[in-house]
Amino acid sequence: MRQLATVFILTVTLAKAAPNLPPQLTLSQALNIALSNSTNIREAMARLDEASGRYQQSRSALLPQLGIAVRQSFQTVDLVGIGVDLPTAQGLLGPFGSMDARVLLSQDLFNLASVRAWQSYRSRRESSRLLVEDAREIVALNVVATYLEALKAKASRDALAEQTKLADELYRLTRDRVTHGVSAELDANRAMQKVNTLEQQWQQASQSYIAAKLSLANILQARITSDFEVADDAAYGEGTTADREAAFKIAFSRRADYRAAEVSVEAAELHVKSARASGVPTLGMTFGDGQSGSTPVHNVNTYKVQGQISFPLYTGGRIRGEIEEAEGAVREARALLDQNRMQIETDVLTAMSGVEWALKEVETSARNVQLSREEVGFTRARFAQGIVDNTEVVNAQDRLTQADEAQIRARYLLGLARANLARATGTAEKTYSK
Repeated sequence: MRQLATVFILTVTLAKAAPNLPPQLTLSQALNIALSNSTNIREAMARLDEASGRYQQSRSALLPQLGIAVRQSFQTVDLVGIGVDLPTAQGLLGPFGSMDARVLLSQDLFNLASVRAWQSYRSRRESSRLLVEDAREIVALNVVATYLEALKAKASRDALAEQTKLADELYRLTRDRVTHGVSAELDANRAMQKVNTLEQQWQQASQSYIAAKLSLANILQARITSDFEVADDAAYGEGTTADREAAFKIAFSRRADYRAAEVSVEAAELHVKSARASGVPTLGMTFGDGQSGSTPVHNVNTYKVQGQISFPLYTGGRIRGEIEEAEGAVREARALLDQNRMQIETDVLTAMSGVEWALKEVETSARNVQLSREEVGFTRARFAQGIVDNTEVVNAQDRLTQADEAQIRARYLLGLARANLARATGTAEKTYSK
């Protein structure tokens, strides 16, 4: 029971920690909430902290090491046991006191391997920092895409509501004509079927809008609710595509994942240099100063200054193995960089093509919606004049429904293509956080 209570309390605490969404949620608000709460960004930040810790550890090898060592002991010594066999000496000495307290300072004066390792970890830290930026870009794209889904669902619901109202007006007109004996009951039946069909479609669209809002609240990691509205057309973006070469230039200069891959290659190359520098002589210095004697009261000052040079002559292949391992990591990093470059080129060209196609779709669908509305008006006028039955009107309304849905879908695809282009060029957060 205690465990269940603990889980319940923890769940309530986490639920309270989730931010509430405003009644009218704009895209910039949604993006800010997501960037503040995203677990993907928090994971990237954690990896950055790990890389920073490794960088600090590597840097410490280049800095002076200062410490204090204190000891006090009481002991006996067997001279014979340590190889001292004097005719006049007793075999066992002691017990006697031994005390030593001193400050110890050590410093590597020249260690090229440590310098290269520090530079390599510095580059790795920069790569991790860039991957945090990349995580923010991915979050921005996901937020825009989900917000567009909600806008699409809302637009479909509203269009169907308008069409249902239009169909209901046709039914009332038809029923009035049936009452006056100028139209058949079949016409009223047909008009009512259209009203019911659109009502069902509206109910489905309303449910789809609720589901889209819940999905948006989930991706924002906010309090899960559908009690808010989306109405920010900024999600659709604006403008046409840029020049291809200009888009490539922007992408390679701003895409954080590509820059991180470049820095990873640099870090791997520095690691090779560090491995090779392991065979270079190292020069170090240590200094110790303090008190030595039998007790803290009975002691004298002593010090020691020592310089040391080390030169590895034979390491059993360890250095050669480290170099081969580091060179393999360089080849792998370069391959990933080439793969990343090709992926960016693919992303940019695909997104640009998508924007160009979607712009044409939006233009065509807008004209088609206008023509469909005109057709509905013409057929209603013909029906009102008794020239035809309401079959033409119902069919015209069907085409208007299809045209509205095509226009909504085209606008959605245009917004998504623009978001993909912003992600492809590394400008998603900058573009949509305004």
